[in-house]
Amino acid sequence: MFKFKKNEKYASIAFYAVISVIICAAVIMCIFKFDTIRQYIKSFFAAIAPLTYGFVFAYLFNPIMNRYEKTLFAFKKAKKDMHKLRRTLSIIMTVITILAVLSIILYAVIPQAIYSFENLGTQLNSYITNIQHFADGFVQKHSERFLGERYDSISKLMEEYGISLSIKDILSNSYSFLQNAFNYVIDYGGMIVNEVINVLLGLIVAVYFLVFKERICAQTKKLLCAILNRRAYLNTVRLARYTHKTFGGFIVGKLIDSVIIGLLTFFVLWIFKIPYYPLLAVIIGVTNIIPTFGPIFGGIFGAMLLLIAAPDKVILFLIIVLVIQQLDGNIIGPKILGNTIGISSLWVVIAIFVFGSFFGFTGMIVGVPATAIIYVLVKQWSERRLRHKGYPYHTAYYAGDPPQETDSIDAGQVFIDRDTEIPVPSPEDDIPDPPEKERVSLTKRISDFFKKRKSEKKKTK
Repeated sequence: MFKFKKNEKYASIAFYAVISVIICAAVIMCIFKFDTIRQYIKSFFAAIAPLTYGFVFAYLFNPIMNRYEKTLFAFKKAKKDMHKLRRTLSIIMTVITILAVLSIILYAVIPQAIYSFENLGTQLNSYITNIQHFADGFVQKHSERFLGERYDSISKLMEEYGISLSIKDILSNSYSFLQNAFNYVIDYGGMIVNEVINVLLGLIVAVYFLVFKERICAQTKKLLCAILNRRAYLNTVRLARYTHKTFGGFIVGKLIDSVIIGLLTFFVLWIFKIPYYPLLAVIIGVTNIIPTFGPIFGGIFGAMLLLIAAPDKVILFLIIVLVIQQLDGNIIGPKILGNTIGISSLWVVIAIFVFGSFFGFTGMIVGVPATAIIYVLVKQWSERRLRHKGYPYHTAYYAGDPPQETDSIDAGQVFIDRDTEIPVPSPEDDIPDPPEKERVSLTKRISDFFKKRKSEKKKTK
């Protein structure tokens, strides 16, 4: 009788061949049945939407719950383990806190913002007339001094120079643009309303995630340890911790920072009697979530609105926004987010443009921490490869590598010949990177400036 002998070499080849065929078949199916597969994927994500909402809510609520556990419900003098009671009370206080914040936004700011926008639309014609009079008065007062000839209105000035431009059309189009943007926000809000059941279920799931978060993490790590080898398991856990530290800290901190900036803008604009301050505060608070460019977008958007309603308040509004953003960038932001996220401003700009083009507003928010994580991974991989080759791995060394002139290579040649011996750098040639400069806040710089001036005056005396 014939006996089949197992050959591990050919079994491995067959296994990888089958896997390759399956992958090729899956790729071909994705190409020719893309619409069908997309529907299946969409249905799958719709089915797990409550779990997705629950995970996101739990991730955002977790810092608040931790704060309550460590401060208000620490129970340091308790003789028994009060973990369950502490966790229950912390979750209750977290839900109350979130509901209180949402109530303030829903019942105080948003209705006022909607009323401001509607009032702006009803009084648009009078605003346009006022701006027309303002422009005509400016031309009558200053045209002779700057242009050498006096004009009675801005339309006469434009007609004289052959400029066909209607301020009324510009302002009407500006309001139409604002109205379309607002309608888009309302439509998007309608989509969120359609997901209200998933949101409510997500809140319930979030409570379970918060209650059993330690057990869920332990079970996940147990499964990873069973699947992966020890090195891969440790690397996965370390990557998850670094992602949580970078991504989670940035997102949660940015949301808290934006709420503070929105409320601060609300009160400051109210004090200075800027028209439609609730709507402007909402614009500044929402756009502040976008790193770097958010304050610019918010300032321009708000200035366009004020240009229609109260053009004489535009400069004051821009000054207030500039002061608040300086306060945020130098004091509030660093206190909440830390001094740096680990990447330069160039990579921040690239992250906003790239992720924003693919994922819209959400991409602008998550793009910066995602880029920071990718940057660190690429940096670690490249430095490990350089150390494996025996080359210098600090960035400072490569600022002058390779040298423009060497003894063994002809500087006049563009490409090096195959027979030419190439000098190879060694770790001894490495140049350590200079230490990062500590970020100094604006207030500290101002105080240091006055201290320096004061010391100079004492020396002169």
